[in-house]
Amino acid sequence: MHASTRVASRQMKRPSIKATKHRSRPTAQVRKARDCARKMLRPLLRVLLATGLSRQQLIDVCERSVQRLSDRAKPVRLKSLPHHEPLEQLVARWANHPAYLDAGKPIRLRIGGKKPSFRSLVKSVAPSLTSALVLRALKRRRIVRVDGNGGIELLSRFCPARSNGAVDIEVITNMAIDFLRTYELNLLKNPRMGRGLFQRYAQKLNSDTRLAPEFNRFVREQGQLFLETVDEWLVRHQPKRSSLRRKKNVRLGVGIYVINEALR
Repeated sequence: MHASTRVASRQMKRPSIKATKHRSRPTAQVRKARDCARKMLRPLLRVLLATGLSRQQLIDVCERSVQRLSDRAKPVRLKSLPHHEPLEQLVARWANHPAYLDAGKPIRLRIGGKKPSFRSLVKSVAPSLTSALVLRALKRRRIVRVDGNGGIELLSRFCPARSNGAVDIEVITNMAIDFLRTYELNLLKNPRMGRGLFQRYAQKLNSDTRLAPEFNRFVREQGQLFLETVDEWLVRHQPKRSSLRRKKNVRLGVGIYVINEALR
């Protein structure tokens, strides 16, 4: 065998190196958004399948919808607002427990000292959290305000899903799922008319566009009063601890949304 042949043989035996693409792991925000997307789609897809669409037809519709979105301008990217379930429980206790009310309204709390205080409120809801950490989270969401004397005032009886450009995607997901499951139950599982979950809307076609801002303020005020009434009813009608038996606990509540095509 000639030398040139041996060199060629060695070169042929040398393994070729291929460039491999390493997939970057999705961030925590992407993983959370993906999980929320699955949860929101499930009840909607079940209703759509019940209307007669096949699985493949649904896939085609989703693919075309995503393609249309990608053809448009660059979408807005939302920052993730960490979800803190204890905050919702804390606000609910502050707004409804007799120890933190005066004439039916939430009292202004001191940081510490004699009960009731903000520290005692945090300890009753989330003993593992510090009052300073909870206070920072509440201030970030603009749920509380600290006055010049160090008193803490509750500004809202509900935790907002958006604050300073960041969004709590889990809260939005739960609201969307509740809305879709109401339709799913009423359409697919409701045994008799009038026995399902309450589902109504009020609208007027061809409304004057100039009325939209005033309508938004009206619904915001009346809706807030209605939700506070529901919140108080749920707290007032809970059985006493002495009469509680080992039963399954469920989540009860009401959601409200606004129809305003002037903003679309």
